[in-house]
Amino acid sequence: MNQRMERWLKPRFAVIYPFGFFFLFFCWLDEASLKTGIGFIIAGTVLRLWSNGYAIKNDKLTTSGPYAFVRNPLYVGTFLIAAGFMLVLKSNPPVIEHAAGLLLLLALSFQYYRTINGEQGMLAAKFKDAYIDYCRHVPAMLPSLIPYTKGEKWPFSLNRLLKSKEHKPAFWVFILLVVFYLKTRLFIEHKALNDNAWTLILIAAGLIILDVIYELNKKKL
Repeated sequence: MNQRMERWLKPRFAVIYPFGFFFLFFCWLDEASLKTGIGFIIAGTVLRLWSNGYAIKNDKLTTSGPYAFVRNPLYVGTFLIAAGFMLVLKSNPPVIEHAAGLLLLLALSFQYYRTINGEQGMLAAKFKDAYIDYCRHVPAMLPSLIPYTKGEKWPFSLNRLLKSKEHKPAFWVFILLVVFYLKTRLFIEHKALNDNAWTLILIAAGLIILDVIYELNKKKL
């Protein structure tokens, strides 16, 4: 529990919470906005899942998978998800949501800039010339079109992905979208729940149950 609280209270996570509450209470989505931003959310989620199937944090210099194109694919994925939600969500007047979204992206940029600088110092001290060469050829946040071919390579690992717990944020991204959809249908459009809505509710409930089962089994181990 202490480790989880420390993770939740890290600046790059804690900065999201006030914005999250704002969007939850004052924003909604519709079909048009969902189509505009859902691609970014899916791309960011898939990128984070893909990255965690390769990442061996601190023990080895990861240059496989998405790390061959960008040094911080997890952070790129987070930005894509945040940008997607900025496009999906709406408010009245729209300028409020736009301003809050811009502030969130600026806050994330500041926190990740500090995080990346700190991590670069640690990795340079540990992996020395190998990391310096990696930085010389692979951008920090804007992916390169040419993959980095040097360094040790290893395949994608589903077990590594599951150990990273990245499936949990993916679950909750979907659940949040369902919550905003239900808010729009019930409180903005004042419509009853149809078969599609109930299907989404059942899927979201199933994901929550899976998350709870995972946490309970982890505690037993």
